Amino acid sequence: MSNAPDSGAVFRAALPEDRAAIHSLLLRSNLSAPATGDLERATRSGIGQILSFVVEKNGQVRGVLQWRNLGEEVEILDLAVDPARRRQGYAAFLLRNFLQDASQTTAKKVFLEVRESNAAAIALYQKFGFQISGRRPNYYCNPQENALLLALAIPG
Repeated sequence: MSNAPDSGAVFRAALPEDRAAIHSLLLRSNLSAPATGDLERATRSGIGQILSFVVEKNGQVRGVLQWRNLGEEVEILDLAVDPARRRQGYAAFLLRNFLQDASQTTAKKVFLEVRESNAAAIALYQKFGFQISGRRPNYYCNPQENALLLALAIPG
């Protein structure tokens, strides 16, 4: 676990009891939210499975980063912060700690897709060194939109 600059915030692996909070947070962020009973998306598991980290403060999940462990590659699936807590550094805190954690594994590359119109997310990822590596036309629905592919090599 790691303390945030905002004292009291903690980065940790998601626990089964976080399922409802993660589900709610993803819905409020307009991201794909698995059923609250889908344990795979709320707990750590092996290669190919979906894993989650959260940032917690005062006993409340403030943000979540879900990713897929692919061995030498990892894919960030979702990075979401409680809409009432945005612009307080939680997304950067999650991403920084996630990348630090990933650098201690066999992972050599991190990749993700992001809506082409999501300038704030793109700026955050680029701040951490992610580069645009491609585009997926009409990748997203509701509304239909292109996805930018972003990638980051993990120093090793």
